[in-house]
Amino acid sequence: MSIDPTGNAEGAAVTGTVLYIDDSAINTILVERILACRPEVVFGSAPDGRSGLDSAGRLHPDLVLLDLTLPDISGEQVLAQLRADPATSGIPVVVVSGETDPSVHLRLLAQGARCCLTKPYEIEDLLRVVDDSLSRAA
Repeated sequence: MSIDPTGNAEGAAVTGTVLYIDDSAINTILVERILACRPEVVFGSAPDGRSGLDSAGRLHPDLVLLDLTLPDISGEQVLAQLRADPATSGIPVVVVSGETDPSVHLRLLAQGARCCLTKPYEIEDLLRVVDDSLSRAA
């Protein structure tokens, strides 16, 4: 299976808004550039958990990509607050983190994350997760 740079594996263009919550400017630029090959996807970012929660409430993104290590509150706390708020509880969340502990991944999945993508990841894996999540949201 190959990934079309303008759409998903089947070649259909994906649309939607993706909010990336990560305090690393380099990681944010990287994800923004990767998602640039999805011209119908709107990219937004937040550098910490609280502004990420605020952005999620304002933007109502179709997908949140969430790092676990944030400077103010943990990504796990962000996930819990997104799930607890009726306005954001239905937004799919994909954890994108350097965390490799399977028990942490299982805990995050039980708390409502759609999946966990471990850094460093393959570009195709990120695009596949985004494509799948946005296709389900459509």
